[in-house]
Amino acid sequence: MAVMDTAWGSTHLMRNEVFSTQLKEMFQDETFARGLVNWTNELPDGVNLKINSIGDLTLDQAAESTPLPERRMETGQFIFNIDEYQGVKVAFTDENRTDNFMANQAIAATPAKMMRAFEEVLESKIFSTVNKTSGQTKNNANNINGYRHRTTASGASRAIALKDFAYAKLALQKANVPMQNLIAIVDPAVAFQLDTMSNLIDISNNPQWQGIVETGMSTGSRFIRNIYGFDVYVSNYLDTAVGAETLTTYNGTSANSAAGDKCGLFFANLGGYDSPFLGSFREEPFVNSWRDESIRTEYHEMRSRYRVELFRPENMITLWHNPVVA
Repeated sequence: MAVMDTAWGSTHLMRNEVFSTQLKEMFQDETFARGLVNWTNELPDGVNLKINSIGDLTLDQAAESTPLPERRMETGQFIFNIDEYQGVKVAFTDENRTDNFMANQAIAATPAKMMRAFEEVLESKIFSTVNKTSGQTKNNANNINGYRHRTTASGASRAIALKDFAYAKLALQKANVPMQNLIAIVDPAVAFQLDTMSNLIDISNNPQWQGIVETGMSTGSRFIRNIYGFDVYVSNYLDTAVGAETLTTYNGTSANSAAGDKCGLFFANLGGYDSPFLGSFREEPFVNSWRDESIRTEYHEMRSRYRVELFRPENMITLWHNPVVA
């Protein structure tokens, strides 16, 4: 026989714990690198895509009754392979579904969480292409027409200075890159460094978000200011140095990068095959779901196959900079 508690103030009918029907999720920074890539559809099958290139011709001094020398244009070939194969699989047992009162919310959120994980990896892959074997040469200035395309920031303790922006523009001009839709992507710490810099010159507010935003960059971009023609954006997905690299500043002063430095990118987002990045999906991200009745388990799996490369090295300036603020 159950004993009744008749004392005033009994807590038998009180819940010690109350669970909300809301699920709190982490804040997520927005991604935008996918919109900077020229995603070609020229590789629907096969192992690799080969893109041929030709150089220019130069004139010779001519003279009467003298034949001109024969000239040939230089040729090259860019080879593009699909080699990234990634995925994620999540399992939910029947016990999990019936025992957890928020299981349905978790299952419903799974596809979006999978896509978010993919977008973060893709963002990092795109920004790190410059440091792959097929990208720029490490421990090298990667000179093009006599100007460095791989440097270290010239400010104190490798912080980005205004002259770094000016030099990046000059190096792109010397490489004959059209001065249109100039983009700079740096670590968020640079925004702090620039915002707190005194006596800023040649910096104009850009309320119209000119340049890349007008050409269709996704809302993942984070506008700061226009500096020497560059629309500047920040990203937490820039490549991070794992060790020191022998480099110089824009003016040749020895300044090695250090572990933890971020690789800033400066380029012209011109679209098509003039863009610095080339990519191709063999399989766009897709989610497949099925159930294994023998073990009473439901599976959700996402896979994707793709490739991203630095296609136009002349249209890319990399600037290693220190993200630490003081």
